[in-house]
Amino acid sequence: MREPYRVLNRDQLKLLAIIAMTFNHFAHVFLIPGTALYEVFEDIGYFTAMTMCFFLVEGYRYTRSKQAYIRRLTLFALLSEVPYVLALEFHQLNVLYTLLLCFIILCVMDGRMAAWKKRLLVSGLVIFSGACDWGIVLPIGAILLKRAEGSRRGQALAYGVAASLFWLLNIPGFLFMDAGVGYAVLHGFYASLGVIASGVAVMVLYNGRKSEKPAAWSKWFFYIYYPAHLTLLWGLSLLVQRGG
Repeated sequence: MREPYRVLNRDQLKLLAIIAMTFNHFAHVFLIPGTALYEVFEDIGYFTAMTMCFFLVEGYRYTRSKQAYIRRLTLFALLSEVPYVLALEFHQLNVLYTLLLCFIILCVMDGRMAAWKKRLLVSGLVIFSGACDWGIVLPIGAILLKRAEGSRRGQALAYGVAASLFWLLNIPGFLFMDAGVGYAVLHGFYASLGVIASGVAVMVLYNGRKSEKPAAWSKWFFYIYYPAHLTLLWGLSLLVQRGG
C-alpha cells in the first residue's frame, strides 16, 4: 500500500537529528538556563538520541561487520570525551559510549550463551550505562526496538517506554535545582516531547531507504561531526569569555 507521507530517508532523518543536537548543545554553551529560548533549543535536541538509537538497531541488523561497527563507535567515543566535557561541562561519558553499550547489548542478545547469563550481562550493561549521557533510556529503547523487529506496535512501545523513562529521569534533576514539583514534572514532560517527535518521524515519515546516491563520506559524517562541533563550540565559548 502506497504511503505518500513517508517522505524522509535515512540520511535526511540523521541530518535532522544532527541539527537538533546542535541546537541543544548551543543552548547549553551559550544561552541562559530557564529562559524560553534555552528551553526550546534544549528540548529540540532531545529528538536526536532515540533517532540515532533507532538507526543503530537498524544498522546492527544490516552491518557486514559488527567488529568494525564497535571499533568505529569506540574510536569516536574516545575522541569526543574531552571536547564533550570541556564544551558542555557534563562530567559523564558522552552519548557515543551509550550507543556503544547499546550495540554490545544487541550482540549479547544474539550471542550463544545461557539465557540467564544473557539477562545478567544485559542488566549489568544497562546499569553501567547510568554513567553515560542518555544512560538507561537508550539501552532499554534499543532492547525494545530490537525485539520489535519492524512491528509498528513494538516500535510504539519502545518509544513510549523511552519517553516515559526520560520524563521520569529528568524530574530529579529539576528538583535538585530547587524547582518545585509541578515545575519539575512539567519540564520533564517537555523534555520527553523530543523523544516522542523522534518516534513520529521514524514511524510515520521514514520511508526505510537511504539516499539514492549517498556520498562515500556520509556514514562517517555523524561520527566526525560530533567531536568536531563540540570542539568548535568550546573554542567559541572561550572567545566569548575573553571578549566579555
